[in-house]
Amino acid sequence: MVLPHIRRATPDDWADVRAIRLLALAEAPYAFASNLAAEEPLPAGHWQEWPAKHAVFLAWSDAHPVAIAVGIPGDAVELISVWTHPSTRGTGLATAMITTVVEWAEGSTRINAWAVENNPRALRFYERLGFTRTGETMAYPNDPTLTEYQLSLFL
Repeated sequence: MVLPHIRRATPDDWADVRAIRLLALAEAPYAFASNLAAEEPLPAGHWQEWPAKHAVFLAWSDAHPVAIAVGIPGDAVELISVWTHPSTRGTGLATAMITTVVEWAEGSTRINAWAVENNPRALRFYERLGFTRTGETMAYPNDPTLTEYQLSLFL
């Protein structure tokens, strides 16, 4: 299978950034610290700021976004909003998205990600890519009875 085209989004891609983020929040609400109700009403300016401030990578298939991964710049890059459309799961696209962020993060010391305890697939995925649990945890914002685990990939 040929993977969808991955590239860094620009502020002009705001509608695609919004579309894929809202689709991710709708399809996998258990995986994100935010939720659809909070983000759906946000104005275009909010979505234009994402690629202006962060490294937003999207994958497109047939001119539609099918995956997102965002790196927040810093010595320790924060990896957020990682999601692939269910039709692309198991194809290697998620790994390609993280690899793209890792290549972009060259010069940083590590990449941090968070995964919720009720998302073992995400935990296994990050660990398979070389991320290790740091021991840092926090209550999951959408359900404080659940724990989020920080994982880091040292570069």
